[in-house]
Amino acid sequence: MMAPMESHLGNADGSVSPELIAYYRERALGGVGMVVVEFTCVDGHDGFSSLAPQLRLDTPFYRTGHGKLAAAIQSAGARACVQLSHAGRQSREAVIGRQPVAPSAVPLKSPYLNSVPRALDAHEMDRLIQRYAGAAAMAIQAGYDAVMLHGAHGYLLQQFLSPLVNQRDDEWGGDFERRLRFPLEVVRAVRAAIGDRPLLYRMSVSDFIDGGLTVEDGERIAPRLCEAGVDAIDISCGSLDRVDVIVEPMSVAEGWRLPMARRIREATGKPVICAGVIRHPEAADAAIARGDTDIISLGRALLADPLWPKKARAGKAGDIRPCTSCNWCIKETGGNRGVSCAENPRCGHETDPVIDAFGRGHRAVVVGAGPGGITAALLLDQAGFQVALYEKRPSLGGNLVSSATPPGKEKLFWYRDFLLRRLAASTVTVHTGMALTADALLNAGPAVIVLANGSRQAPLSLGGSKGLPTGPAFEVLLGGVNLPPSTADCPVVIYGGGETGTETAEHLAKLGHHVLLVSRSAAQFLARNAEPLYRMHLLKRLHANDAIRILDHTQLTAIENDHVVLRKDNGEALTQPATGVLLAHGLVPDTRLAEELADCPVPVIRIGDAKTVARIGEAVRDAYRGVQDLRLSFLQAEAIRC
Repeated sequence: MMAPMESHLGNADGSVSPELIAYYRERALGGVGMVVVEFTCVDGHDGFSSLAPQLRLDTPFYRTGHGKLAAAIQSAGARACVQLSHAGRQSREAVIGRQPVAPSAVPLKSPYLNSVPRALDAHEMDRLIQRYAGAAAMAIQAGYDAVMLHGAHGYLLQQFLSPLVNQRDDEWGGDFERRLRFPLEVVRAVRAAIGDRPLLYRMSVSDFIDGGLTVEDGERIAPRLCEAGVDAIDISCGSLDRVDVIVEPMSVAEGWRLPMARRIREATGKPVICAGVIRHPEAADAAIARGDTDIISLGRALLADPLWPKKARAGKAGDIRPCTSCNWCIKETGGNRGVSCAENPRCGHETDPVIDAFGRGHRAVVVGAGPGGITAALLLDQAGFQVALYEKRPSLGGNLVSSATPPGKEKLFWYRDFLLRRLAASTVTVHTGMALTADALLNAGPAVIVLANGSRQAPLSLGGSKGLPTGPAFEVLLGGVNLPPSTADCPVVIYGGGETGTETAEHLAKLGHHVLLVSRSAAQFLARNAEPLYRMHLLKRLHANDAIRILDHTQLTAIENDHVVLRKDNGEALTQPATGVLLAHGLVPDTRLAEELADCPVPVIRIGDAKTVARIGEAVRDAYRGVQDLRLSFLQAEAIRC
């Protein structure tokens, strides 16, 4: 099953767009049994939770678009289901233009939302129940095969169940039975509205907050929902108070929710559906064989590879583009942009033309074999070019290797290995250990040059004899630096508290080193540009690691033979014995080759860090967009001849 995930691909008024239809149809064509369309608002008055366009189905106006969407999914071979939602206190005041509503006036403790909601009056309950029922009826009229109620992730139905959020003392709250009343009434009303069509309920079986809902509560709640008319429970966790258990960071183990799913399955005797970092077909098969779950729900995995089910069915698991839980998709939708994937640049752009063999008979040269360079080489190969890929290092991967090496990020090696398998199956000629000059590039006779040659360290003025072993921190993550032993009194000094510096510190501590991490900014800003959910866990680990000492508001001013000189913001100078110095103070694009090619007669496309120092997703997207734009320029006909 395709899990419901916000895409931000709908129209501004909440209706279905052609882009949304193409996005869902591509995943239906990929072989899933059922597609669950993302959270669809049942009440445009106060139920929205997104700043970007969110789907609606609260008036007949929206039914036509949903009919087209359901038909597109079904014609591609999958069943179509829609998830109905009301955000309650997770509605955004800036969107709805009024104070959000909730069972009680309990604000979120979330970095995303913290407004104080208005407690619902008892007389408002019937209206809300009928909103769910009316939307469900319109969903069936539109042609959906099934309906899912969003009772997870801190939405209104979960708010009524939570003892932390529902602090009422009336017929709608106060004890377990009264907190359960609103969800049960919604289930009964929706069941009456949809007849014998399947009714699914997505449920946070635990919100992972002290005093909140637990798995034991879930074992009591789920059977009651099923008695009221639910046919299957979709297992999830968390709320906006704990987003890290909804969209888990990279360090979370594959299939971690399965034990909870098994408990709910045994408690209800009904089918259960389970997502939760299930990435490999063998893991999915094993979960079903053990009786943990009846249906595997794929979320981010289908953003990375819409063909996951077809490839699994064909026994081509190694050809599945793996989701690494990097949460690039969450960063993009959280920024109110359309859904996208760091590894699959077509995600969210399904209306783009397929890259055809427009470059047949031409040569292309790609410099740099990091994620952007390899992506560009593979796409140019797909486009029919005779491609040569050059990498100055002895092995391929670049930033993928340095990003995958720190603790908890090993999943990125899945993506590196996938790209290497794709390269091996392509016609790309790979050259390692070669740093090309501009003249050598042009002598190859290319029709296009792609520069993915990365970045270099930002200039840094330092005094002293510079006798200590010194080098870039990222070289340690690439395996290119061997450091002498260190102690707490004579540590490895890392200068720079960004993502590279903090990850290198954790990596070295795991290897047995002692580290002094020196940051010019305050400690609260360590790794400030890292993916937020990953950063949350990274900072907890850093501060708990006895082998890592953090010194903030401090600059490195000199490197001597056996120590470094540091200066605090207040002017105080410090002398620190050290066994080595690693620089992580910042990077800038390596533009030297681009400058030499400024007058090149063929297109020169700069991507990734060679263009702007950023992340893997930007490099992959740059490669894709560069090849798509190249396609247009190759195929561009003369507009007029007069």
